[in-house]
This record gives sequence, structure tokens and C-alpha cells, in this order.
Amino acid sequence: MPCNLVTFLGFSSLLAWLQASNYLLLARDAAVYNGSAAACAVFAIVLLLCGLLNGLLGVEPRRGLLLGTALAAGACGIGYAAGGSDGVRLLFFCLQMGCGAVLVVSWGERLALFGYRALVPLACAAGLCSAAVLLACSLAGSTAAMLPAVVALPACSGTCLFVTLEDSAAGAAKDIRGRTEHTAGSGFLTFEPIDPASLRQLPWMLVAVLCLCTFVASLFGGMATNPYLTNSGTVTSSMLALTAVELALMGTGSLRYFSAGRTGNAGDNGAGRGVEDPEGRPEGMGVHAARRGAGGGGGCARDPLPLMQLMAGLALILLVGGLLLFSMKLPGTMTTALGMVLGAKNCLVVLCWIVFAREIADARLPFIPCFALLVLASGALYVPYLGAWVNKSRGVGFEALTSTATAIIAFVAVLAILYMVARMRQMGAGQRALQEAAPPEPLSLEDIRKALRAHRLALMEPYGLTEREQQIVTMIVDGQTLGGIAEELFITERTVKFHSKNAYDKLGVHNKKELMQMFSER
Repeated sequence: MPCNLVTFLGFSSLLAWLQASNYLLLARDAAVYNGSAAACAVFAIVLLLCGLLNGLLGVEPRRGLLLGTALAAGACGIGYAAGGSDGVRLLFFCLQMGCGAVLVVSWGERLALFGYRALVPLACAAGLCSAAVLLACSLAGSTAAMLPAVVALPACSGTCLFVTLEDSAAGAAKDIRGRTEHTAGSGFLTFEPIDPASLRQLPWMLVAVLCLCTFVASLFGGMATNPYLTNSGTVTSSMLALTAVELALMGTGSLRYFSAGRTGNAGDNGAGRGVEDPEGRPEGMGVHAARRGAGGGGGCARDPLPLMQLMAGLALILLVGGLLLFSMKLPGTMTTALGMVLGAKNCLVVLCWIVFAREIADARLPFIPCFALLVLASGALYVPYLGAWVNKSRGVGFEALTSTATAIIAFVAVLAILYMVARMRQMGAGQRALQEAAPPEPLSLEDIRKALRAHRLALMEPYGLTEREQQIVTMIVDGQTLGGIAEELFITERTVKFHSKNAYDKLGVHNKKELMQMFSER
């Protein structure tokens, strides 16, 4: 089976498993809902431990560990299905969430092997596939009917990750030392010193907006789990429909965007840019190096940053629209509005997977610690449990939810304004830099004549010529005749000959030919 197909299957299984846990088990199983704080804490702690162990001790997720994690996740799913009491089911669910945190970091490393051109369609297609799986699970009706998915999806995700690392040439070479770390440029994380210039050129503003907006969308979705999401087919159907439409737009749009860039550069033969292999991995240089080279006329691939901004903008429009509809309190629109919010959150989560993996890899930052921190900051995979805990512990009612929706709208609007201001300042700085680096305008004929005359006067200065002698010598070198000089200076031709003879004597030349030769040699 082709490596890319296995990657798609495994990543789709991971997304479907996490979504089924967030939306269905959290809403339908009282044990998971009541213990949502524990599930949130376990996922966040394991994710943080993965980053700390890798960053401080150099512990890497080996292939054997990944396979064991996949099997353990499947076994925890069986334990959850067979658990007789709420406590036992919650225990196995939390253990499975811990296994999921390990797989999340490892899948981030796997996705970092792909360039934007291949990663965006792959992630969007995986999101569509996970939405289809979630639809099938929601149609099952009861929690018991969903249990096979809870067991099979995590096991499938980890097993596919194990297989891709085995089949990948980069993974096989790195497997000799039991390492599976990657970057965009060389295929492996080399832990070389971080280049400050690369950090400054990364779109951290976009990363910050994605983290904050995904966090608040996930928190609101978790807070609205009860009663709106519980047993509500309208929320699930509208969420899945909007998710599918937006992800399809994102995936097809990225294909057209990058295909147009390749068509425009077909005649460049890859010169001056990072060429991607069949999996979309950049070779020789990262995507950001190619992005910077695009401005230099090197025939580089298209800059992915505008596409990511457009995708994020579409998701934020859907998010704000859903929150606005929710805050308006119109009868019969609450479930549809919540579906819009959750659909926007799903798209933001897919964008987080894409942007986090690529940006960390392109900057050659320590991948596992940085990716774990960004996932924690975005709250994409665990904050719904935090929202459910807030709902349960604080008794959040309808009025509180509508007030929260209004506050989030204002928060997102402020973020958008700050981002646009920062982008305008950044673009202005780039424009000024281009203007400063622009070549000087060509000199006019008059400017050239003035420069030559100044050069000749500088050459004559050591010989002690008078001002009139310098003026006449300059006019002779310019090709004027004695008569023409006399007419222009309003003196007689005899006076011109007198001054020219004195100048010849001082310069050590005997005639016009030697004078011209003297200035031509200098």
C-alpha cells in the first residue's frame, strides 16, 4: 500500500477518534461528562510530559513504543466498552486519552515530512473522512453501538503510523538509531542552532490567532455540550455538513492555488527554489526559504501564507456567524448556530495541524516540545472537556452562554483588527525594504556630462591651472573647436590659443591629441 495512502488512513482515524470522543462520548456518556476534568488533565499532562522528556532528556518516540501505544489505546477502548461502572469506564477513557496524546505528537512529526502543497489536501481529505466516520457513529444512536469505533480507530491510527515509519525511506534510515524526528529541509531534525532570522520571518501572528480562536471555539463547544449537543441530531448534522463544505473548499482551493504556482514556474527547471519530492517534501531548502526567494525572481513555488490566511479567515467568518446567531436568541436556531461554531472549530483544528507542523519544521525548532506547546496553547484536542467541566461545575445556563458568545465575538474582532494592523505594518516594512534595496535610477545625459567635467577638474587640480584654463581645456576635451570656444565664452580666438598653450605647458602635453590621450587614460 502506498505510504501516502497509509498516512491518510491513519491520520483520518486519529481525527475521527478524537472527534468522536469530543462530540459523542462527551455528550452521551455520563461517566465521561462527569469526569471531563480528569480527561482534560490527563491529555494535557501527557502532552506536556512528551515535550519535556524530549526537550530535556532527548527521549524519542520509537517505532516499538508507537506500536505499543496503539495496542494499549485499543485495549483501553475494550476496557471502556466492558467497564461495568462509571468509574471503570472513566479510568479506561482517561488512559486512552493519554495514549492519544502520544500519538498526536508522533503524527505531528509525520505530517512535518510533507510540504504545504501535499499537506493541505491530505489534511482536508482526512478531515472529510473523519466527518464521514463521525456521521456513521452519530447515526448509530446509542453509545454501545459506537464502541467498536472507540476500539478500532486509535489502534488503526497507531498501526498506520508504525507502518508509515517502516515503509518510509527516511524513517527506515533513522530507525537504526530508533529516532523518528523530521524537518522540512533535510528530512530529520538536526537540533542545529536556531537561526533568529528564520524565527523573525515565520508567521507567528497567524499561529497566535489560530491558537486563541481555536481555544475559545473549543471552550464554547464544551460549555454548550449540555443540553444542546446531547442527543441533538441537528447540531451534529449541521456541524458535519458545514465542516465538509469548508474543508472541501479548502482542499480544492489549495490544489488550484499550488497548481497555478507550478504552472507559472514550469519553465524554471527548479532553479533557485526548493523542489518537492512526490510526497510534497521540500528538498534542499524549507518552504520559507522558497517563499523568501519568490520575491527575488528565482521562480519559486507560491507563498502558502496568503492561502493559510484565507482559510483561517473563512473559518473565523463561520465561527463569528454561528456565535452571532446564537447570541441573537432566535427560536429554533440554537442548534444550527452551535453546529456552525463546531464546524468552524473543526476547520481551525485542521489548520492547526497544518500550520504547526510546517512552521516548526521549517524553522528547525525542536519539534516535539514546540508542537506539544502549540497543541496545548490551541486547546484543540482537550479544551472541550474543560468546557464541559465548567458547564457542570458552574451550572452554565442559557443566558451565560449567550453572554459568552457575545464576549467571544468581541474577542475575535479585536484579534482580527490587531492582526490586520500588524500585517499592514509588516507589509509596509517590507515595502520600505524593497524600495531601499531597489537599484538606482539611470543617469541622464546631462548628469553624465556633469560627472565627467567634475572628474576632469579633479584631474587638473594638481597642475595649478587657472579657472579659465580649466574651462577651456574641458571644452577642448569635449570636442569643441577653438572658434566655437571663443564664441561661447565671448573672447577672441587668439585669447583661447593663449590660454590653451599655457594649459598645455602646465599639463606637459604638446597638442590636442596628447591632451585627449591624457584624459582617456585616466
